Amino acid sequence: MDKNFNDLCYACRIGDTDNADRLISTGVNLNGLDEFDNSPLFLASLCGHEEVVKLLLERGAVCDRDRFEGARCVYGALNDSIRDILVKRDISKAVDINQPFVMHISSLFKDWSLNTHDIQISPPKEINDNGLKLHKFLLSTRSLKLRYNLSTVWNNKSKLTTDIPTSVLNIITKFIYLIPVLHEINMSDYNTLLQISLQWDLELLSEYLNRLKDVADSSEKSTLMAEYQYRFTEDARDQLKRFVNDNILKCSIDLHSTTNFEEGIQFAENCVAFPDLLLLVENFNEDKRIYPCHLAILSRANYFRMMFSLPMEEKATYQEYKDFKDSRRLPLISLPSCDFEVAEIILRYLYHDSSEIPWQYAIDVLLMADFLLEDRMKSMAAVVMTQSKDFLEKHSIFDILYVAWETKMERLEQFAAKVIAFDLKNYTKETELKNAIIKSSQMISVREETDTIELVDDIRFYLLEKYAFEPDDIDILSEEKDIQLLKASGILDYQQDVAIIDNLLDELTLQA
Repeated sequence: MDKNFNDLCYACRIGDTDNADRLISTGVNLNGLDEFDNSPLFLASLCGHEEVVKLLLERGAVCDRDRFEGARCVYGALNDSIRDILVKRDISKAVDINQPFVMHISSLFKDWSLNTHDIQISPPKEINDNGLKLHKFLLSTRSLKLRYNLSTVWNNKSKLTTDIPTSVLNIITKFIYLIPVLHEINMSDYNTLLQISLQWDLELLSEYLNRLKDVADSSEKSTLMAEYQYRFTEDARDQLKRFVNDNILKCSIDLHSTTNFEEGIQFAENCVAFPDLLLLVENFNEDKRIYPCHLAILSRANYFRMMFSLPMEEKATYQEYKDFKDSRRLPLISLPSCDFEVAEIILRYLYHDSSEIPWQYAIDVLLMADFLLEDRMKSMAAVVMTQSKDFLEKHSIFDILYVAWETKMERLEQFAAKVIAFDLKNYTKETELKNAIIKSSQMISVREETDTIELVDDIRFYLLEKYAFEPDDIDILSEEKDIQLLKASGILDYQQDVAIIDNLLDELTLQA
């Protein structure tokens, strides 16, 4: 059994939405079954985790009530709210989008706001119209035949005509851009569609078409569509992974001095990746590396999208980008100084949603994702920081707390507060706890007669969890006179920990 799938099932049982999202991005089969024949959706539904249920459905989990597993999800739901979500979920929507990166790639088919397309394909009579505005790098990634054509007979061409019928061309290009299109196939186009899919080396599409001709039952057809839509997505992820490794990372240029700067730029511009911009990264040793990239993909990060689309001064950046394209020179953009490995982790995430973040780089990736305004990747880095034993052995809990404050990662703040609360007596021996409380007090935005220091508040909250108390329990047990009962309940130990916090605040002359 795949470890990531097992970990996903566990995350669904306990309601860990961030970790579930990270694991889903590794490409696990959301509709698989564990050793007890339970799907992730069934586990999340049974355990009452509504946000995880919504996440699974958005990412492609199927709840087909005509099938046994779908019926189990509905009837096994812990509450009516989850049951209503499942009942309303139509199977055609359940396989709509499997990954956030799929949603982004699909959007490129119609979103021309950044003008990132570099080739137009039209039937002969529509050559003067808009036609289909596409991306060479994506066409070459998804089809070996198109890669060959783009490098030879179509080399340096930006407009093409084709005798492929418009309806078939639309199906093919939507398939390439991962837009769910199987329900749009008209059987009158079947033979032409199969012929073109074979000519263009679209193996999975032709495989689906060959199976489709033998299916008449609508329920079986829906099941077949769900199966292949998942396979289309994972095949595209693998193709993009290979593309990034072979045509971006391996084609990067190291610049050890300024003397070969222009030469490096020219080499990167002429690589087989069909880049439309170059990404410059400088590490902490002041070595430089240039990566051939694509605005269509980098714009997944809000920072780059804003850079090329905001009005006023930022608009100049877009005009510069357009001028570069018109002059056949590529614009050069840069990241803040970082290890090359950090930049490559970011690129793998943006291109094919990779969530593999080695613990050694988790903090740097978190900081870079924060700079890029990419919240989902911040969550993935945070998961690594809280779940890697190696990371926790290398870094102190205060390293985590401070970077959590810097990047506004509430998950990490709460994690740090919980760790401190559960081992409070040892942490009070460290001067750093006092420093952390002082820093937290300095972040109070609204002054009150008695301020709330967030770190102290969180530690107090987790002290309740540590001793399994509810707030009302404290008042009740405080009036108890039976010493044996007080010792057995744990209230005395709880009060000792609370006294430690109060003494620290007195020592720091803080009232909270």
